[in-house]
Order: sequence, then structure tokens, then C-alpha cells
Amino acid sequence: MALLKSMNSGVSGLNAFQKKMDVIGNNIANVETIGFKSSRVTFSQLMSKNEARSGAGSNAPQLTDQIGLGVRVGSVDRDFSQGALQSTGMNTDLAIEGDGFFVVNNNGQNYYSRAGNFSFNKDGFLVSGDGNMIQGFMADANGNVNTGTLENLQVDFEGTVPPKRTETVTVGGNLNSSTSTYRTLRTQSSLKVSGTSAQSSALLNDLDQTSTQFVDGDTITLDIVLPDGTNPVTPITFNFGPTADGVTLEEMVNSFNSQLNGLDVNVSIVDGIINVKSTVMGETELEVSGLNIAGSGSMNFPVFNTINEGSTGSHTISTTVFDTLGNQHSLIVRIIQEAEDSWSYEASFLDGETITSGKTGNINFLDGDVIESNFEISYESSNGTENTITIGLGDPQEGISFNQYGGSTTLKALSQDGYGQGKLMDVGISGDGKIEGVYDNGNTVSLAYLALADIQNVNGLEQVTGGLFKASSAAGEIITGFANEMGSSVAAGFLETSNVDLAREFTEMITSQRAYQSNARVITTSDEMLVEAVNLKR
Repeated sequence: MALLKSMNSGVSGLNAFQKKMDVIGNNIANVETIGFKSSRVTFSQLMSKNEARSGAGSNAPQLTDQIGLGVRVGSVDRDFSQGALQSTGMNTDLAIEGDGFFVVNNNGQNYYSRAGNFSFNKDGFLVSGDGNMIQGFMADANGNVNTGTLENLQVDFEGTVPPKRTETVTVGGNLNSSTSTYRTLRTQSSLKVSGTSAQSSALLNDLDQTSTQFVDGDTITLDIVLPDGTNPVTPITFNFGPTADGVTLEEMVNSFNSQLNGLDVNVSIVDGIINVKSTVMGETELEVSGLNIAGSGSMNFPVFNTINEGSTGSHTISTTVFDTLGNQHSLIVRIIQEAEDSWSYEASFLDGETITSGKTGNINFLDGDVIESNFEISYESSNGTENTITIGLGDPQEGISFNQYGGSTTLKALSQDGYGQGKLMDVGISGDGKIEGVYDNGNTVSLAYLALADIQNVNGLEQVTGGLFKASSAAGEIITGFANEMGSSVAAGFLETSNVDLAREFTEMITSQRAYQSNARVITTSDEMLVEAVNLKR
């Protein structure tokens, strides 16, 4: 009977919207499920019955009338869009930002999941809340990762790392170019001409201090003790000779300097003040008693005062280094400025280790930049092992400079590559999925890499219990690798929440409810029409 078609259509609608409510109910029930991916229902029309059209000829727009027979569920599609990340503060809680799935193993079968609520069990295996083994790539003792096959990720929390001797110490910073100073003597008062400070061009006989004019044949001798504590073999003497304009201060100073050449002393005059300076840095025995005048001329020459004693400056750097057996030693390197561009160094160990070579040496600069890039120190530790350390003076590749400029000294030992035996203290997971062990010796070692699976067709995954997916034949190719290879990242201390949109689900619930009611009305109305048809017999 024709009315039965409408009743069957109504029944198909009831069945279809009941299934949609089942999906909506499941979405809402999992609104707090970690890594849950919501689903949606799409409908499809059932086959239609063709009714012949009376009088339809070949020129009619259609030859039959089609009446639908109801609706069915066409597909239940899963939404794999990114869920929001929720901070948990637990470093084994992981969330994937981007594409990919965690790989978990249950009794030899690999499954895939977006839920990253993991933890380490009593044996050190990284497992899910259900005890499934998390898969990845383990590293060897040197931190090299084997990417051949997937393995259960395991951390030996009782493990240690062997010591490594210090091979390189990197030093960086600036050495104050004026760390050492020159001994300098200066006249107590200035020479004057008519009460005004004399310039270098002033004539000796025009000085206010000249009480009796100098004449040809007079001599002026600089009474000086050289920086090394000796007296000049030949006295530093200026012979007053005839000139057309007279003898100037500059001529006298130039005469002194020509005789002091090679004796590490320099004489200069500025605004009537005569300076005598050692050209050797540091503490010297330079002294000037004054001028000894022989002849008819006489001068009340001012006495010399010491204005800079001269000092040898140095800077000490220290760092802890490790020998072959992992024992610590305190290395001290004292760097002494010997000249403007030349320094010496002296190395020692606070605990008395014997330096067999490289104990002393030189460091030279050109225009403020170090010339030599490093030097080596070899020592024998108390346990009898021989060790060699390279002291790197800066590292241009790392942006570390080693210079000698004016300004404060900032030199220090920045790093050394050795360490003692270490015990595992903590485990961290980086954005690329690398699992690193942090040891109490300050060393960080790569232990493993978390594996992510890139699935060609995520809609081909079949969901199983516990929020896991398994691959069907429709999933296509599955590639396992590192997060950064897939353009994704792993966020430690976060979990990916459900991507269920409650507002949308409630809206769908309302429309489904109305549609269900409408289909029920189709059935009840068809029933009333059947009743009327039966009553025609009465």
C-alpha cells in the first residue's frame, strides 16, 4: 500500500537521526577526553521508486516521476583538527602541535594516538595510562640515535655517564691595555719665560730660571739612573754651541733623546714641564737627580718628582678542569702585561698538579686583536695520567672575542668541555621529541627520540578502545620519524584537549530532536490515513 512507503521513510528518518544522536552523545561524553577527536554524521538518500508518467512522450522533460524511499547514514566522519593545549606542569605529559600521532605498542601491535598522558613505570619504560609502550628510537652511550626500527622507550634512572677529561678551555673578554704602567718623572714646576710657561721653542738663555747666560762650550748633563738601575756608560750631556738664534729647549731635549736611544728612556717637554719616562712597562729603577751644569752659565732648575711609580699589572683566570679519571683540578692562569701589545702567562694548579709543558708563554696582540688563537698546557695528575688542555683565546665561530683594548678587564674562562662521572637527576623532552637526561655533573645526554607517525589518510584509521587508532587498508602509507621532520613539534608539560565544540553539538542536538519528532509525525499521520482507509468499509 502506498501509505506504507511514507511510514518506511519515517522509520528510516527515525533510525538515521537516532544514530546521529548516538554520535552527538558520544562527542559530548568525551568533551574532557584527552586527545579525543569528534565525529559528525552525514546522511544519504535511499533509492527512489520510478513512477510512470501518463502520456509522457519522447518530447517530455522527464519520462518518470521519482519518489524517495527515505534516508540512511551515509558516513560518520572524524574531525582530526588540532585541539587546544592545556598546561599540566608534568614533563612527561606531551602534546603534538601539528600533524602526526604518537606510536604505542600493545602486545606487539602498534597503535596510534593523540593522547600524550604518559609516565615512566617501575622499569623505566615510558608508557600510556593503560600501560601501552610508547615507541621511539633509542640512543647509544654516545648519544647517537638508531633510526632503524622502533623500540620501547626506556630510561635507566640508575645509570651514570662516564667522565670526560677536559680538552679545551675557552677564554674570552677584554684585557685592559693599560693594566701595566710606566714609571714617569716630572719637574716639580714649569720652566717659564717672562712668567709664562715656556714652549719647546723657547731659548735656554730666555728662561726665567736662567740666572747666568750660557755660552759656547758650556755643558748640561742629565743626572739619571736608567730603568735597569745602572748609570749610562757615557754621560747624557748636551753641549751648548753657537747658533744664529740661540739654543732652544727642544734642541736640548732632542739631544738627550738621541743619547738615550736604546736605553729605555724618553724625555719630553710640554708647557715648560719636562717629563722623563721609562719605555719599559712595570716597576723600574728610573731616577733623575737633575741637571749638572759645567761652564759659565747657571740655571735654577726645578727638581724631579715621581708622578707614576710604574707597576706590572696582571689578571688571573681560574676554572675547574677534569682529568682522564674525572678528578677535578683548579687551573689558574695568570696573565701579565709586559708591553703595550705583549703579555706573558704563567699556569699553575691550586692542588699542586705538575705542569710538564706550556707552564709559561707569551700572548701578543695586533691592533687590539690576539695574534695566536690558543696555547697548550700539559700536566700530570696525581693518579699518574697525562693530560693536555688547549686554552682557546676566543672563538670567532661562537662569537667569543679575546681582545686588548682600553677600558675595564672582562677576561674570564667561559667554558670547558670536561666533566666527572654523572648520575641521572632528571629527564626532559624537547620540541623535536628528543628525550634528554640531565646529570648531576651538569652534563646533558641524548637518551632517545620520541617517534611520531605521519599517516597518509587519517580518515582510514579505525578507532579502538582507549582513544587508540589502528591502521586499516584505507590509511595508506605510514611514515615514522621525528617531529621536526613532519613540521610538527612536541610540547612537554601540555596535553591536547578534546576538539569537541559544545555549542555546535547542542545546536546539532536541537535540530536532530526536531527532525526526529517530524519523522515520528510522518508515521503517526500515515497511521491516521490508514485508519481512514480502513473505515471506508463501514
